Amino acid sequence: MPWSAGFELAEQQAAPAPPAPSDPDQPKFENFCDYVKVAGYCYGDRPYVVVTEPHRSGRFSAEFKVIGDEEHQTRCVRQGLLPESAYYGAWYFIQQPVTNARIWNLWHFQGRDSVDEAHHDLWDVSLYRGAQDGDWELGVYDFVAGPTYRSADHKTIPIGSWFHIELFLKRATDGSGKIALYQDGVLLFEKMNLKSDASKITQWYVGDLADTPTPPESSLYVDDVSISAALGALSATP
Repeated sequence: MPWSAGFELAEQQAAPAPPAPSDPDQPKFENFCDYVKVAGYCYGDRPYVVVTEPHRSGRFSAEFKVIGDEEHQTRCVRQGLLPESAYYGAWYFIQQPVTNARIWNLWHFQGRDSVDEAHHDLWDVSLYRGAQDGDWELGVYDFVAGPTYRSADHKTIPIGSWFHIELFLKRATDGSGKIALYQDGVLLFEKMNLKSDASKITQWYVGDLADTPTPPESSLYVDDVSISAALGALSATP
């Protein structure tokens, strides 16, 4: 720590400037996400591309597709010996709300203790339907402890503007674990004294996984992904 990815390595590629965000001929870049410079990779059921608009900082952001009829996903993965205690952050821009989806997952964590073991699921940061059609709010599903955590205030995410997600994870197996979720610096909830997980090798998936959304195809955008030791440490207004 700290680590951040702002998708700006696309500027260093010998490739044409990105066209409009929804153009299917838009080029993909070898250094997409800055992830390949560290322990990471990107993949997708649909193309993931670098775009110039909307972007939060620098010149670029990443466009991920929200595709229906099955659990389609496009993701970037940061993996390796991640901190036992850290804030994980990313900025999201959702241009068009969906009115329904069985699953709308933004982040996924999984871990294992050696490369010979299969990964096991740890935590999901997902969007859950709010009180009105098109309203969505953040929550965390805890695969280790079992419950889904959501804010008692049911704070909705904005549509058509950037919002910041930060998740504090203190991973421990002795009952001293902690989870805290923030939206734009505001604490949504925190859960303490959790029997958590301290897998030696962890994967953090950032992007989108949607199951049967309505409308069946749209896009969301991600910028300024970070791992840091303090809340908002890498999230200053550009």
